[in-house]
Amino acid sequence: MCQAPAVVAVAVAVAVIVAKPDPRRFFRFDLRQRVASVSLIAGFDGANNGFNFDGYGRGELLVTVPLGWRVHVTCTNRASVRHSCAVVQGPMTAQPAFPGASVPDPVRGLRRGHTAAFSFVATRRGAFRLACLVPGHEEARMWDVLEVVRGGTPSITARPGP
Repeated sequence: MCQAPAVVAVAVAVAVIVAKPDPRRFFRFDLRQRVASVSLIAGFDGANNGFNFDGYGRGELLVTVPLGWRVHVTCTNRASVRHSCAVVQGPMTAQPAFPGASVPDPVRGLRRGHTAAFSFVATRRGAFRLACLVPGHEEARMWDVLEVVRGGTPSITARPGP
């Protein structure tokens, strides 16, 4: 009878440890300027063995922007290994999906504590990857999703990964 409260306490503690951050804290947009800004913190925490953006990987984070909007990305590396940020067409693609849609030298990446920013206009609809292009990192599931849609309001949501 005394074990039940201990089991509940452990379950609550585990739930708190694995709770993901609210993705909205990494996103903002300006309707008048038609600019969406996302902050990608590489190696935010230990989720997916540190191969994550803002604590999300494996496509768990979905950023949606309307066609024709400017997207501003700030990429910060919090991890001890190099990481980068880029928007690419699909899996294992190293070419940015839009002109200017990556940090400088995305294959080499950023050192711990370094930040780089890039900006591009979402000129075509579709689903794209927000990926780390340092060799082996996308294979480690360090990617999320950017969806460019016909209209509406920009958003960011968390969803179960594959």
